[in-house]
Amino acid sequence: MIRKISIDQLLPGMYVVDLHKRWFDHSLWQSKFKVRDEAHVSKIREEGISEISIDTDKGADLPPTPIARINQIEQKLKSLAEIRAATPPTVSLGEERRRAGRLLHEASNTVSGLMLAAKAGSNVDAAYLEPIVSKMIASVIRNPDALVPLARLKRLDAYATEHAVATAALIIAFGRHQGLPEPEIEKLALGTMVKDIGHAALDAKLTAKPGQLSQAEFSIVQSHVEEGLAVLDATTRLSETSVAVVLEHHERYNGCGYPYRMAGDEISVAGRMAAIVDTYDAMTSDRPYRAAMSPSHTLRQLYDEAGFQYDPALVTAFVKTVGIYPVGTLVLLESGHLAVVGQLHADNMLTPTVRVIYHTGRQQYVTTPVDVDLSRKIGNHYGQIVRAETFERWGISPLRWQPA
Repeated sequence: MIRKISIDQLLPGMYVVDLHKRWFDHSLWQSKFKVRDEAHVSKIREEGISEISIDTDKGADLPPTPIARINQIEQKLKSLAEIRAATPPTVSLGEERRRAGRLLHEASNTVSGLMLAAKAGSNVDAAYLEPIVSKMIASVIRNPDALVPLARLKRLDAYATEHAVATAALIIAFGRHQGLPEPEIEKLALGTMVKDIGHAALDAKLTAKPGQLSQAEFSIVQSHVEEGLAVLDATTRLSETSVAVVLEHHERYNGCGYPYRMAGDEISVAGRMAAIVDTYDAMTSDRPYRAAMSPSHTLRQLYDEAGFQYDPALVTAFVKTVGIYPVGTLVLLESGHLAVVGQLHADNMLTPTVRVIYHTGRQQYVTTPVDVDLSRKIGNHYGQIVRAETFERWGISPLRWQPA
């Protein structure tokens, strides 16, 4: 395809077919050629040429803009949603949720053992986690709406281990939704499970401090990134992808992260994905210094930071992965009822199937919970979602009302 571009857009590898300047007004002896390198680009600029036509079939094209990247991923996600709709879960949500509960317990115990070893100054072998990661991937394949919502429910006194497991579950779902091959997803999940192993070497009072950290304290906390890799390197041959997750999950798209202040595409895709799942899970969890935010509120904040702290295309993809109102979220309906999101519709994230459980006006549970498909125009007497709520605000047990 022939494309006209400005001289400022010219890049090495492009094939020029028209200089848009008379031959006697420049010293270039060829009118059609492939741009060799940056020096060649500079020479063409020096000729006073302002516009050029390139043949994208014979050479490089313009790199995609951020909007184009988002559009490309949106199109890919649409195809993946169609594939997912055509291949329904092989196990019911209730059955997979029971399996997922046992798996999360096993995973947390294994991670806890590794963290205790690191705290004692022993070397940590991440290979112990490989069977756990394989089981987690199998769970998400059987039914993607069981493991991730259940992993979000944590005990405050076990945050470190359960956060490691929850972020692994998230990145598995994220990777599958992007169509990544299973071996690559395994590497992502393994890196996510051990990314905070360096915290074990820090003072527990410091990592759980309810107030704001001083600059000196924050510098110590930042050291957990490289400290973790040092502990792991002694006995474990981690893949490049896993290492990228460990080292880069606190880097930020605008270069304001740590430890290396990398920016944009300097950060690997693995690191950019890990930054999103790490932030999302931390914000949706109770911490000593603040209460958990609702998943939908957290997603809005991530979306607002897209292009600044996080890769905009990957944020868009992540929102599509978990849904605007993720499974297990408590929502307020127009009728004044509270409901728990039970199933997402890939073609419309705003109208999931929900289970109505509570009337806010009467401040009491409904006699019999009702399942309602908000996408249906007939038979829905409860209206649409007004906003997400928190279980804590209404004194409702999130574990009791998880979809089954």
